[in-house]
Amino acid sequence: MDTPVKDGLVLEKVMKRGAAVCVVALGGIAVGLAVWALRRWQDERRYQAWRAAVTADPYRRDRNGYPVGAQLGLSRAR
Repeated sequence: MDTPVKDGLVLEKVMKRGAAVCVVALGGIAVGLAVWALRRWQDERRYQAWRAAVTADPYRRDRNGYPVGAQLGLSRAR
């Protein structure tokens, strides 16, 4: 003789497990996006610091050896 099983309980377990999987997946996506944004922000800060350091040199020359920037009378403010 088979023991009766309530179908509602099995379905409820599956739905709870699925919800838990979705929550974990969404949490992972959120953490991944946060890490990506932080890295991008740090990279932009590093680039801006490098650019400020490079353009601060009034005797800077381009790759062909010609003067650029303030030596040509160009304004540094943009």
